[in-house]
Amino acid sequence: MKFAAAQMNSNDCVDDNLLLSESLIKQAKEQGADIVLLPENFAFMGYPKQLVEEIMEDFEDGPIQKSISALARELQIWIIAGSVPIISPNTDRSFARSIVYDDQGKVVNYYDKIHLFDVEIEGKQYNESFSIVPGKQPVTVKTPWCNIGLSICYDVRFPELYRSYSDMGIDVLTIPSAFTEETGLAHWETLLSSRAIENLSYVVASAQWGKHYGSRRTYGHTMIINAWGKIIDQLDTGDGIVISDIDLEELRSIRQSFPSLKHKVLNND
Repeated sequence: MKFAAAQMNSNDCVDDNLLLSESLIKQAKEQGADIVLLPENFAFMGYPKQLVEEIMEDFEDGPIQKSISALARELQIWIIAGSVPIISPNTDRSFARSIVYDDQGKVVNYYDKIHLFDVEIEGKQYNESFSIVPGKQPVTVKTPWCNIGLSICYDVRFPELYRSYSDMGIDVLTIPSAFTEETGLAHWETLLSSRAIENLSYVVASAQWGKHYGSRRTYGHTMIINAWGKIIDQLDTGDGIVISDIDLEELRSIRQSFPSLKHKVLNND
């Protein structure tokens, strides 16, 4: 099967971003993709207050989710909507929710971002918890081709999440992101390669790139990495897609000849 990941420079206009995501999903389909991963915040990269007051949606309702569901059904392609702002009941915040649609446009499962980006980088303050409620549990998805472990952006710095997915028997880890330019330059490739190597799994990482609202810049470098840590396809900057076969026979061969997952001694519990 083929897995694609889209790279976008999303802005603060949902309609514009949905048009761009539609064109990239169609491009992935034309190139034979069975599944396509959209980046974090693919439908909106604007001011957090606007996100809270105008953009977030009820689950399985609203223009963002309806658009992606309709595309999945029309194109008969699985879509992982990197993150969608979903209203958290009884709060004025949202979940950052990665939603998986099958090729009939139906929701198969979803994951709420667990680790929130509340940090200061070179004098810039990021406070995701201002507008986001953290999720509580890992989530896997069984597709007709492979098993996927879901995550979002800052999660990539917490290897215990991905080890739990490894214990659940996943084949692919998805990491939709809006990595800052500063941290991306320093850590992006290292973190992604590490998650692939230590879990002997494919990593599919879709990214935001370029300048966004205010002074925020994101790193781009969307990529697909195999279980041996090799980058199979990469897009440094610009809107577009990367695409690769997911070779499960090769994955099984690597795990059989190099059975490090069976050598684990320490447990998290």
